Amino acid sequence: MNSDFFDKLYRGYSAENFITAQLFEYGFEAFRLPADFGIDLVATNQFKKLKSKKNYDNSFPFGFQVKSYRLQQQHTLKGPNDRKEYQFFYSITRENLEILQEYPNSALAFVFMIPFGYSIKNIYVFCIHSTEIDNMIEKQFFIEDFTSKKPSYNLNVCFRTFPHENRENLISEMVNKNLIDQYGVKFLKDKLPEHFPKNWKAKEGLYLCRKHYGKNPPNSLVNRAIVTNYDFSKFPDFPKISYT
Repeated sequence: MNSDFFDKLYRGYSAENFITAQLFEYGFEAFRLPADFGIDLVATNQFKKLKSKKNYDNSFPFGFQVKSYRLQQQHTLKGPNDRKEYQFFYSITRENLEILQEYPNSALAFVFMIPFGYSIKNIYVFCIHSTEIDNMIEKQFFIEDFTSKKPSYNLNVCFRTFPHENRENLISEMVNKNLIDQYGVKFLKDKLPEHFPKNWKAKEGLYLCRKHYGKNPPNSLVNRAIVTNYDFSKFPDFPKISYT
């Protein structure tokens, strides 16, 4: 048995099932296709048509291609202001992008899961509608991958959590300032998790990364906050992406 294959397969299923659950939550149906046709999930609106006067007919059936990434503890980097930061990328074949472009009622759904304890949740989804694919290529967010066996693009992502405090650092600081004694140290070690959010007015940061523009661009990428965690209560509407 190829355990790596099944691990990857089951992780993909978990991402698809998460999206399926979100669609059912808001009154839509979702079905997984039995083979790889470039579309993983098909959403319909039969319940909405029966119970609601709102006309969705031009938006259905709707197809999702789902890409998933499960981040591990070793992927954690130290970002600005002691934030936990993750940098990773999704690979998308040109063939799959072309399939989506042929079907206007479709979108890419990018799911990523982060370790528990570093955010208010651990599953995130952002979506890119098929009508944005040409823009994503032109603006160099979809970056051609010349190392792949099939013509493909990579989408690089940077995610920053809320600023976090380390339990041991906090205890050490409080001891040095004579704010707690040995009983206070034991209490905090028993009650506090290893990491917890700081009480700052801050937001999580979700960035897509593009190439630099210009004649002699550096190899580093530019982070741009052009997408947000998708709100499935808005489905089948998708926000227009502003690239400026």
